[in-house]
Amino acid sequence: MIILDFETNTMTAQDVIEAAAVKLEFIDGNFKVIDKFHRYYLSRYPVNPYSYEVHRLTPEKIIAHRNGATYSSFFNEDEEFIEFCSSARTLIAHNINFELRHLDKLVSFENHFCTMKENKHIVKALNKNGNIKNPKLDETCLFYGIDFDPLSYHSATYDVSKTYEILKNMKNLFNN
Repeated sequence: MIILDFETNTMTAQDVIEAAAVKLEFIDGNFKVIDKFHRYYLSRYPVNPYSYEVHRLTPEKIIAHRNGATYSSFFNEDEEFIEFCSSARTLIAHNINFELRHLDKLVSFENHFCTMKENKHIVKALNKNGNIKNPKLDETCLFYGIDFDPLSYHSATYDVSKTYEILKNMKNLFNN
């Protein structure tokens, strides 16, 4: 299984500018990280001001983070990402529909587990009208007593690490 998080520039499929993932195995009732993946990619589109407001990644910052990297410049051309995912049957993410939209047939998984949707009726976060809504990552962390740094939020590696901590708190779902 893989926990995955993307930071993107646009809603265009595969316009991923940061990808982070951890590969897990569930052994003896516990999750164990067996591999990690993290990369920055360029976008073929101008900087989207709405996306920039979320993750603060500019082309200049991405180039600096890549630091002369020799892997693919664009997400949809990264064969190593496809290889990293190829042996996993289950995709885990917080708001998995977002990651699935950007994977767009590049990689597929037999099973999907969304920590956001699975926690909707556990966390019971409320929208402005007082109705139960899908909890954001920070709301889910707060519910489980997981430390959360709002300044690190929307870094793909940080979001994957928090999703992993949430999953560990939910491990009783995997014992059934």
